[in-house]
Amino acid sequence: MKKNAWVVWALVGLVAGPVMAQSAASVPPEHRHSAARAERQAERERIHQERQAIAATQKSDETACYRRFAVEDCLKDVRTQARNAELQLRARELRLNDAERKEKAAERLRSIEEKQRMAPDRSQPQGSARGAGRSAPASVEEMRTQHQREAQQRAQQQRTREQSGAENRAQRAEESAQRAAAARARHAENVKAAQERRERVQKMQAEAAAAGRKPAASLPASSGLPPVQP
Repeated sequence: MKKNAWVVWALVGLVAGPVMAQSAASVPPEHRHSAARAERQAERERIHQERQAIAATQKSDETACYRRFAVEDCLKDVRTQARNAELQLRARELRLNDAERKEKAAERLRSIEEKQRMAPDRSQPQGSARGAGRSAPASVEEMRTQHQREAQQRAQQQRTREQSGAENRAQRAEESAQRAAAARARHAENVKAAQERRERVQKMQAEAAAAGRKPAASLPASSGLPPVQP
């Protein structure tokens, strides 16, 4: 099993976040937003490439599983590793989306502030316009807080949905593996029981032949075993 490949992708996911933060901090303030957008785009491309590599590794490992004795256990391990790697990629995507939403909200708020500075409210008396100008930043700050709160709530809801979906997929895979194992166990028990019946009939026929009695009837065709020859 190519466990080293899964380890490499996990390490890449852990390193990518700090690298983004360090590169953003080193950019001058006037170019920080454009640099952040470029870095997010580069990170999305890295995630896309890593997702393709994970899929290729999973396909290769699943192919190798079919050459093993415990096929189901092998496939379960491979798919669990792929699912964990995909969850790490999805967490990075959620961070990118959250950062992008916050940046867009901040840009909208800056645009509102600029419009308020350039076009004061002429419906108020001139004497009260100065007081209204002082209250505007508080309103803008409330809007910024509300946008941030909504962005955090959306991100939390998305993370909850992703986690619930991953748990459901894992549960379905576990139940499928348990059903397959139970079916194999029942088949083995049926084969063993049929073999034991066949051996008993052979023993009874041998004893009857030794005593000069008529041999017992062979097993019916529905038993799944060939009839015993006298």
